[in-house]
Amino acid sequence: MGKDDMPLHPPVRAARARAHRSDLSEHFRGDLPLFVNRWEEGFDLREHDHAYVEIAYVMSGEGYHYVSGAASRTGKGRLYILPVGTTHIFRPVGATGSSRLLVYNLGIKPDWLPELKRWLSRHGGGASLRIFEGEPGTHIALADKDMTLGRTIERLHREYTDGVPGFETVLIAGLLELSVRICRLAESDPAAHGIARDAARGTPEMSGLLTFVDAHASEPLTVRELAARAGLSARHMIRLFRRHAGMGFSEYVQHKRVEQSCRLLLDTERKIADIAKSAGYRDPAHFREVFRKVMGVSPGQYRRAGRHLEPE
Repeated sequence: MGKDDMPLHPPVRAARARAHRSDLSEHFRGDLPLFVNRWEEGFDLREHDHAYVEIAYVMSGEGYHYVSGAASRTGKGRLYILPVGTTHIFRPVGATGSSRLLVYNLGIKPDWLPELKRWLSRHGGGASLRIFEGEPGTHIALADKDMTLGRTIERLHREYTDGVPGFETVLIAGLLELSVRICRLAESDPAAHGIARDAARGTPEMSGLLTFVDAHASEPLTVRELAARAGLSARHMIRLFRRHAGMGFSEYVQHKRVEQSCRLLLDTERKIADIAKSAGYRDPAHFREVFRKVMGVSPGQYRRAGRHLEPE
């Protein structure tokens, strides 16, 4: 039996806790309709959504981005637009060295979007506002291969941080430019058109297959079974799966199991060995090994850190 044919075991499902909401008061200064910050992603933050539209840009490092429960690879030059209400979290592949994820975030107050639309429409860039009009649970993901957008965001961060006279005007002008350039990039990449729940899922067939794996990751799934379900050869299914999910079948399943385990660790009082079994691991030691590899901390450390950060 190969690693892609590993048996999985039936889950014991638990209700998913509501994600933390990042409110306007946490970041915005007075009447200024946007903010820019820089954050080194680790393992301390929980899954969250925002009361504002967010542009997130990965400046360096590599890891995973979980959006609305779906995981995908991320790294330098990846840009995401997250509408109000879309849950997400970044996780680095490790805690040290080049794997560290450095992310810039640009937040926009939703009640200022009509004003942004008036500016863009007045000067021929009205179509660019479409990138900010997604529904909760959707997002845009783009690859900025030459880091052009990254340099613009980095410059806006310096303006925001330094706060020299007139920085507000520079920020708004920069956002207008950024909006048009993001729209151009999206239009030049057919795979990025529109705002999808997970743009990497591509075809309806693969989207349905990945959705099935998401729902049954702890059950006895194999590559052969999934290939038969999709009407594909196992070899072709493996290639398509990696292309659309951004990782291989085994790795994807491991991440979905760890996602489920994270929710159970934070939302229940169940023992770690019991959670391991629910996620499909008969051996608690193997579960701890996989969990640490994905999350960078042990299950117990994750539970303690999450409880400590739970909002009052």
